[in-house]
Amino acid sequence: MHFGVLGQVQVWTADGRPVAVPETKVRAVLADLLVHQGQVVSADRLIDDLWGDDLPANPMSALQLKVSRLRHALEAAEPGSGELVSSRPPGYLLRVDAEAVDAGRFAILTSRARDTEDLQVKTGLLADALALWRGPPFADFADDDFVRSAVARLEEQRLSAVEDHAEVRLALGEHDLLVGELGDLVERHPLRERLRAIQMRALYRAGRQAEALAGYGELRERLADELGLDPGPELVALHQAILEQSPALSGPALATQAPTMETAAGNIGRMPAEVTSFVGRQHELAMGKALLARARLVTLIGAGGVGKTRLALRLAGEVEPGFRHGAWLIDLAPLQDEELLASTVAGTLGLGEQTTSTPLAHLCDYLADKQMLLVLDNCEHLIDACANLAATLLAHAADLRILATTRQPLDIEGESILPVPPLEVPPAPVSLPAALASQAVQLFVDRVAAVCPSFTLTALNSDAVAAVCRRLDGIPLAMELAAVQARALPVETIRARLDHRFDLLARRRGVLPRHQTLRAAIEWSYEMCSAAERLLWARMSVFAGGCDLDAIEDVCTDGAITRETVYALVADLVDKSIILCQQNGIQPCYRLLETIREFGQDLLASSGELAQVRARHWDHYRRLVLRASSELFGPRQVDWLIRLRREQPNLRTALEYSLSAPGQERAALESATTLHFVWIHTGALREGSHWLERALELNPETTHARAAALGAHANLLLMLGDISAALEMARKSRVLAEQLDDPQVRAWADLCSGTALMYSGDLPAALHLLQQALAEHRRLGDPLALHLTLRHLSLAASAADDPRAVDYEQECLALSRSYGAERSTSWDQWMVGLGLIQRGEVDRGAARIRESLRPRARTEDLAGEAFCIEALAWAATITRENERAARLFGAAHSIWRKVGSSLVETVYFQRVHVPYEKQVRDALGDTAYASLFDEGRELDIKDAIRYALQEQAAEPAATGAHSDEPALPPGSRTVR
Repeated sequence: MHFGVLGQVQVWTADGRPVAVPETKVRAVLADLLVHQGQVVSADRLIDDLWGDDLPANPMSALQLKVSRLRHALEAAEPGSGELVSSRPPGYLLRVDAEAVDAGRFAILTSRARDTEDLQVKTGLLADALALWRGPPFADFADDDFVRSAVARLEEQRLSAVEDHAEVRLALGEHDLLVGELGDLVERHPLRERLRAIQMRALYRAGRQAEALAGYGELRERLADELGLDPGPELVALHQAILEQSPALSGPALATQAPTMETAAGNIGRMPAEVTSFVGRQHELAMGKALLARARLVTLIGAGGVGKTRLALRLAGEVEPGFRHGAWLIDLAPLQDEELLASTVAGTLGLGEQTTSTPLAHLCDYLADKQMLLVLDNCEHLIDACANLAATLLAHAADLRILATTRQPLDIEGESILPVPPLEVPPAPVSLPAALASQAVQLFVDRVAAVCPSFTLTALNSDAVAAVCRRLDGIPLAMELAAVQARALPVETIRARLDHRFDLLARRRGVLPRHQTLRAAIEWSYEMCSAAERLLWARMSVFAGGCDLDAIEDVCTDGAITRETVYALVADLVDKSIILCQQNGIQPCYRLLETIREFGQDLLASSGELAQVRARHWDHYRRLVLRASSELFGPRQVDWLIRLRREQPNLRTALEYSLSAPGQERAALESATTLHFVWIHTGALREGSHWLERALELNPETTHARAAALGAHANLLLMLGDISAALEMARKSRVLAEQLDDPQVRAWADLCSGTALMYSGDLPAALHLLQQALAEHRRLGDPLALHLTLRHLSLAASAADDPRAVDYEQECLALSRSYGAERSTSWDQWMVGLGLIQRGEVDRGAARIRESLRPRARTEDLAGEAFCIEALAWAATITRENERAARLFGAAHSIWRKVGSSLVETVYFQRVHVPYEKQVRDALGDTAYASLFDEGRELDIKDAIRYALQEQAAEPAATGAHSDEPALPPGSRTVR
C-alpha cells in the first residue's frame, strides 16, 4: 500500500487504486502518523493534535474509535493492510517503508540525484522526484499545528530540488526554457539567492543581459529594505562576471527538444536534431535529392543497422526548405497495430480526430493542398498497410512527397528505390591516405574520438582500424557498437577479438554471410556487458518507443535486479550505446534502437521471461492510468496529459497485451474506460473508440464495467460528432445501469444523452436530462462528472435563454479553479465568455475568451483554439469589426480543418455561426470577404492566436457601417 502527503493526504492500493479514508478525524490520525513516519506517536499527542482544547467526553475511547476506522478502511481496500497501524506503547505506529510514502520516495530520488555525476541521469531523477508533488504538502491539514514543521521541511526540500533541477538543466543548455519557467518561481520566492543566481545565468545565456542585471538590482534592494542585508559573495561575483561578460558564463547550446506540433513553414524542429556527426553518404544524398525532384515516393532500402533512418533524416533536413509546409518524421517502430497507422500519422501532424470521417479520409483532406514531405520510418513490419497508406495519400495530395525507410520495397506504382549499402571500407593492405579516404574509417574514428578524445588515426593504427571496419562490413551500427569498446580496449585488441569471434562464427555457421555481421556485433556488445546489464537489456525490450526511469524500475526489477541498482545499470548501458537517452523537455526518455530491441526480445523469449515481463509492463501502465485518472481533474492535469501522450506507444502495447492475455479482459475494459478522458483531452477520439470497441467485444457480460464502458464510448462518439450513434450507445449504457442499479453510470448516460440532444438542437429535452444528471452527480460527489455536467448545462441554458445559465457558469468555473485543473479552467473561461457574448456583454465576453485562449498553445488544444477564435469572430461581428471578423473566421476554419471537428457543424453551433458569417459577408461583399477570409486561413496557428489576442498591429478600420448599438444576430437579442 502507498501513501501520499505531497498534496492532499491520500492512500493507494499496491495496484494503484485510490483508497477512501472517510471522516476528517480519521484522515487526521493518518496524517499525524505520516508526519512521524517510523516513530511511535503517543496517544496523548494524537489526542492533542486532533482535538486540542475541544476534547470529547472520553478522549482515549474516541481516539481508539478513529484508529479502528482507519484500520478498517485500509483492510477493506487491501487485506492485511489494517495491520500497518499497530499499537505500540505509549501510542500508535504506522509501519511502512520510506519508499511507500511519496515523501520518502522523493527523498530517495533526490539523494540518488546528488550521488550521480551523469547530468542526464541526474535531471531524470530530479524530474521524477518533482513529479511526485500533487500540491502543497498535507494540503487538507495545512492549517493544523501538528503538520506545520513537516510542511515547512518538505517545502524547503522541494525548493532545493527545484533549484538542483534547474542548475542541471542549465548545465545541459536549457537556458531558453528556464527563462520562461523561473519567472513565477522567483516572484514567489524573491529572497532566495540561489534561485535568483540560476535565473540570472539563464537570462545571460539567453542573450538577455540587461534583465539579468535588473534581477540582481531588485534582489539587492529587497534584501536591504526587508532584512537590512547585502547579497552574498557568490551572487556579487556573478553580477560582476555578467558586467564583464566573462567567458566562464557561456553554456552549451540548447538541448534537443521534442518535435513541435506547429505548422509554421520552415520549422525544422519537426525533424529531430542530430546528436552525432553525419559521416559520408554524399553519393546517396545526391541520388536522394535527384529522385525526390522527380518522384513522389522514394524508398530507402537496406539491412538493419545500415543507417537508413540517419540518411533519411539528413536528406529530409536538406530538402525541407523546398517544402512550404515542412518535413515531418513519422516513427513507426513502436506501432504494432496497422489499424492505427493513419491515426498515428495524423497525430504526428497534430491533426485532431473530432470527426465522423475515418482517420485516412481526414488525413487525405488535410494534405490535399499541402506542400509537404513525410518521412515514414521503419515500415517493414507494417509493409502492406504502409503501401496502401502511401498510395492513397499520394493520390489525394498532388504536392505531397513521401520518403520511406524499410528493409523491402513498398512495391506500389511510382516508387523509386534508393539502396542504402554499408559504408565503403578500405582494401588490405591499407595506407594512411587510403584509410583517411574511407567513409567507414571516418565514421569509426569519429565515434572512437567521442569516447576517447585523444584518439587520432595514424600510420601505426590505421591498419588495425581498417581491419575492424572490414570485419564489420562497413555497417554503421556495428562500427558504433565496436567503437564504444575503445574506452577500455586498444583498437588492436578490438581487431584481435573480432577476428577470434568471427572465426568462431564461421566454424559454427559455415561461410559468414554479410547479414550476420550486425548480429555478431550486437552479440559481442552483449557479451561485453555484465549479467545484470544483459538482463536489463532483455527486459527493456518490452517497452515500445521509450520509457522513463520509474517505468524501468517498476517493470524490469525483481530479485536479480533491484530498484537501487537500476539507474546505475541504465547509465552504464547508455555509455555502451545500447540505450539511447533523449531529453524531452520534462525528463529523460530511454529507448533501445529497433535492431537492438529485437535482439533483446529474442533473448527475453528464449529465457522464458517474456510473459511475466510483459505482464509487469501491463500492470505498470494499468496503475499509471489509474493514478492519472485520480489526478486528472487537479493541479497536475496538464502534466498528466503531456505524460500520457508521450506514453502512447506503451499504452498501446499494454492494451494489446491485456486484450490477448487470458483473464485480463475485464481489466482491459476498465483501463480503456478510464483512458477515455485522456483520449478526449488529447484528441485521439478515433483511437479511443477503437480500443473500447475491442474491449467491449471481449466483455459481453452484464457488468458494471461494461455499463461504464458503454457510457465512455458514448462520450467519445459524441466528441467525434456522431450524435445518433452517441445517443444509441448512451441508451444501452443506461439500460444496463438500470438493470444493475448503478446510479453513477446512469447519471453519466444522462449527461451524454443530454449533451447530444443539446448539439442536435433539442434544448428542452437536453435541459431536462442534464438537470437530472446534475442532481445525481451532486449526490454522488464525483467532482469531474459534476464539472462536466455543469459545463454542458450552462451551454444549453445559455442557448435557451435560461437565467440559471449564469449560476451554472460560475459554479463550473469555481469548481475547476478550486481543483487547480488548468485545462478545464481554460475551457470554462471560454464557456463563461460565450455566455456573456450571447447575453450582449460583448467586451467582457471577448476578454474571457482571450483569457481562455492564452494557455492553450502549451497543451496543444487545437479544438479549444478553434472554438476561442470562432467566438472572437462572433464578438467582432457584433461590434461591427467586419474585416477582423472575416480574418478570424478564416483562421478558425483553417484550424477546424485540422481538428476535423464535426461538433462545430452541429445545429447548436451552426445556429450561431451562420447568421454572424452572413452578416459579415453582407457588410463587406463577397469578394472582399473571401479575400480577408483567405488572409486568415493562411495564418499559421501561432500567428492566428496572436492576431486573435490582438498582439499584432491593428488592421485598417472596418469598412462596414458603425453604430452605437452592437449588432446582434438576426431575429432576437439572444442567440438560440
